[in-house]
Amino acid sequence: MTRSALCALVILGLLCGTGAGAQSLNELRTRLQATLQRSLGRSMLGGALPHVDLRTGDVTRYYPTENHEIILQLGEVYVMCATLVTEDGREAPVDYYITQADGRFGVIRMEIDNRAPLQALRDAGRATRLE
Repeated sequence: MTRSALCALVILGLLCGTGAGAQSLNELRTRLQATLQRSLGRSMLGGALPHVDLRTGDVTRYYPTENHEIILQLGEVYVMCATLVTEDGREAPVDYYITQADGRFGVIRMEIDNRAPLQALRDAGRATRLE
């Protein structure tokens, strides 16, 4: 899809209604994926996503390798998951929490190699698969 076609799709979505209920599932998926790509583009340095471990102070450089198809919904928040890999080849799951305000989506939280909070939300029935 060309950049102008993607922009036209986003503008059309804004004109037709900005709530998730007013969008088809495919439009919503497209907007969430575009939001994630923009966020990654701004966060990556030298082709990697640097991440500080707040317990140790170590910085790990992660490289995106695979986006997962499943999108979870937690109220007005959507969760997209992917796999990252470190320089030494260790894989780590990443969960991107995305929400919408004023007709725009944005990533509001990212959890790298910390799946327990999302799993607890799923177990409690608060995070469900978007279908």
